[in-house]
Amino acid sequence: MKRIICYCAVVLVIISGCRKAPYLVYSDIARIQISDTITMSATFVFKNKNIVRDTQYINVSTIGGITSFDRPVKFEQIPEYTYTYKRDPVTNQIVDTIVTAVPFQAKPGVHYVDFNDKSVQDIMVVKANEAVAKIPVILLRDTSLVTNSYRLRFKLVANDQFGLGVKSAQQKTLVFSDRLERFASWSTDNGLAAGWFGKYSTGKHQFMIDVLKQNIDQAWYDAASAAGALRQYSTVLKQALVDFNSDPANQASGKAPLRETASVTSPIVTFP
Repeated sequence: MKRIICYCAVVLVIISGCRKAPYLVYSDIARIQISDTITMSATFVFKNKNIVRDTQYINVSTIGGITSFDRPVKFEQIPEYTYTYKRDPVTNQIVDTIVTAVPFQAKPGVHYVDFNDKSVQDIMVVKANEAVAKIPVILLRDTSLVTNSYRLRFKLVANDQFGLGVKSAQQKTLVFSDRLERFASWSTDNGLAAGWFGKYSTGKHQFMIDVLKQNIDQAWYDAASAAGALRQYSTVLKQALVDFNSDPANQASGKAPLRETASVTSPIVTFP
């Protein structure tokens, strides 16, 4: 009987310890993390030329309760690099590493408002009595965005109000320009939009805009999906592509067949 009592006591201690563990991990201090770390894209291309700023919002969530006052959130840009490894042909051991900066990294004050700028610090907050927030990142319409897409990778930084949450939820990347960019539902060639329109390319994207006379972006996709119109749009675009490619004038000028880019060696545009 004593053995049974001792065994039960040990089990209770283990269970008690397991129950306390999440509390110690998640409730020791207030913590913050990014709700969605998938790369975001943005573009000025559909906006009037007099619009020189665009705000993208980053969803964050907190752990450890709410407060009666606003709590500041701190972001910091992260330099990005690629690594090329040289290996010994005999041992296959790494003998050298070449570190290369990723091109077209956003510059504070040129492509976005610096996270340390006083004008944004007052709005980069989790509001009083709230546990989640949309933190603004203000992009600037520099002329360099017309010719290249720029990358802004950033991370959360601990401050006197927040520690950091889950390690995998601390960083995010924004890719933005003043030209056509993928939108959220077409962020990959396996995305939702790809099921209707196939592989993404800027040539296809521009063709869709020309044919449908609409800004083809996430708002358009959401509206078309809600209206059940995606199949109809797909049918219209496939026929429009056939008509375009069979037009003698387009063939004579070299515009047909339509290609994914301006290069004559680029793959031909197709719709599924």
